[in-house]
Amino acid sequence: MPTVSRNARLLDLGSLVCIVAGALLFYTASLRLHEIGKLSFRHPGPRGQSALDASDRAQYLAFGGVALILAGCSVGIGGVISAARRKRVSS
Repeated sequence: MPTVSRNARLLDLGSLVCIVAGALLFYTASLRLHEIGKLSFRHPGPRGQSALDASDRAQYLAFGGVALILAGCSVGIGGVISAARRKRVSS
């Protein structure tokens, strides 16, 4: 079984943290959008903020979550590619 360097493990951990944080951010935004979808004319929500503004903010949070997931995936894939290149050069 090959040994894994500390940098590779930290890169994998950072990638995983980024993916999990993005998933949590996306889930939070989807819950907020679900709450906003329940608002009606009789129950418009908070006075200081319109439902349209709140839904725009929640949508931007969801996009941020997807961007974090994609960033985590690209960091992980980049780490695998660089490890494979180092392994090929050292062999």
